[in-house]
Amino acid sequence: MREWISAFLEEKQNLSSNSKQSYKYDLEQFLTLVGERISETSLKIYQAQLSNFKISAQKRKVSACNQFLYFLYQKEKIGTFYRLELPKQAEKKQVKSELLDLSSFWQESTYPEGRLLALLIVDLGLLPSEILALKTSDVNLDFQVLRINKASQQRVLSLPTNLLTELEPLMGQTYLFEKAGKQYSRQWAFRQLEAFLKEKGFSDLSAQGLREQFILRQIEEKLDLYEIAKKLGLKTVMTLEKYR
Repeated sequence: MREWISAFLEEKQNLSSNSKQSYKYDLEQFLTLVGERISETSLKIYQAQLSNFKISAQKRKVSACNQFLYFLYQKEKIGTFYRLELPKQAEKKQVKSELLDLSSFWQESTYPEGRLLALLIVDLGLLPSEILALKTSDVNLDFQVLRINKASQQRVLSLPTNLLTELEPLMGQTYLFEKAGKQYSRQWAFRQLEAFLKEKGFSDLSAQGLREQFILRQIEEKLDLYEIAKKLGLKTVMTLEKYR
């Protein structure tokens, strides 16, 4: 699918070289998140990620992606004409400003995988992609630590005691979340998490909203933004400045 970015940009004769570069960056980022098979589910995942950006950047990305989606539809590379929408700012503000009582997450659920995904995000601040890549060899229950390997970066996180009993039954596997020894897709994780949150009455929350809850809890515990950034694997505190 990436090869069609160049073909799309070639048709944009009226764009400056800088604008084309911005389009290319946004579209490559888009395809990295949605994968090679564009679907309604993968687009929802991408749309949820947009709330990380300023409104001006959200509008630019949505515009570029919608033009590209229409281009792919015209070229019959996708069978459905999809269209992204901007995240609802009012909902975003509500989720991000309030420290929620998520104690019900520790109760039993008919969606155990979604439950564990939610707990790992809320308690450790992990991204769904980081969780899906986790191998049991990255977990040391004796020392209560979890190792995250991402690109050239590695970070070690302390495991809360209450998570140990959740992880222990999975230690005979290759990945924490797997089927026949192979890790699940982002779409699968999105569906499991969505079903669990709906069951617990938090259908307005998303993976990003849960990560926000992790940040708010760290601030409540008086952790400094640099420490929080380190836990999240961020190189700077820029995206955390709004919490000062």
